[in-house]
Amino acid sequence: MKSNHSEASSRYMVLVKIDATNLFDRINERKSDYLEMFSLKRDRDIFKSIFRSRFSKSTLFDLSHLPLEVIEVSNDFYTEVDRLFWYLMHTQDMPNTIEDEIIRYLHIIRKKFDVLTLYVDAELSGTTLEHIQSDEDLSSISTDQVPFLFEEEQ
Repeated sequence: MKSNHSEASSRYMVLVKIDATNLFDRINERKSDYLEMFSLKRDRDIFKSIFRSRFSKSTLFDLSHLPLEVIEVSNDFYTEVDRLFWYLMHTQDMPNTIEDEIIRYLHIIRKKFDVLTLYVDAELSGTTLEHIQSDEDLSSISTDQVPFLFEEEQ
């Protein structure tokens, strides 16, 4: 099914998806690196480069091109990422506790990321996801319907 969104709207959705994917990958894949650097140096500057995002620089005009549902799930994802960033920038916890917290946050962020990509992909393909009301409703979707959501985590 073809999307009924304008070219500009489709481009903004793709940009949000790319930004979220790159951000999630940096946070997840570089976890041991930034945790080790922080543990050794106690320098928090590394977090600024890991958590940089184009979404935070988006204007209201930019976001107005997105469908309402994509705005909402994008906000959910980026809010969770911001919570982890704030924790890392302000914590006085020991490295083992920090690692446990990062794992806990990543579990939540992964769910938000999956929902975001699900909605963006649905909007771009022209399908609807009106029956999904929350993250918990994802459990009702079979892996045949949305196989990319249930790939094995690394």
